[in-house]
Amino acid sequence: MDAEESFEVDLLLARGLNYYTGTIFEVKALEGTLQSSICGGGRYDDLTGIFGLKDMSGVGISFGADRIYDVLLETNKFPAQLGQSTRLLFANFGEAEALHCLKLLRQMREAGIAAELYPDAVKMAKQFKYADDKGIPFVAIIGENEMKQGLVTVKDMKSSEQKAVKADDLQSVIM
Repeated sequence: MDAEESFEVDLLLARGLNYYTGTIFEVKALEGTLQSSICGGGRYDDLTGIFGLKDMSGVGISFGADRIYDVLLETNKFPAQLGQSTRLLFANFGEAEALHCLKLLRQMREAGIAAELYPDAVKMAKQFKYADDKGIPFVAIIGENEMKQGLVTVKDMKSSEQKAVKADDLQSVIM
């Protein structure tokens, strides 16, 4: 759809904020039952005067994040990739292990697998809870022994099953 096809001028439009001194605008959703303003703004002269900046005009815009979210939800317009969040969390056991995990993390991301490294070396229970709360289906556990053997212990968060795999096979286990 061209922008010109959905552009409408309404000379009776009024915004409820009294600092506008010129042109005002609103953006409305064309789909869904909400069909209300999702964005608005306009021109104002000397609004900054109340903050000590005299004779400065401007144009402002504001997005209604709640309304945009509601319209996207109602019209099923969220991009599919937003539903695909992190699939693999690398547990953090400390500096050496984290550095080792960064190489594998990069490989996973290059393969199109959304992955992240837990930011701190804290108790495993806290890291598992983080994965559970975010709905991350797999946790990669790489401690000192795994590093020496070139293995990754993968925990399936739904079944709680764990299995050791070669680091080179990690991608196939996650997909």
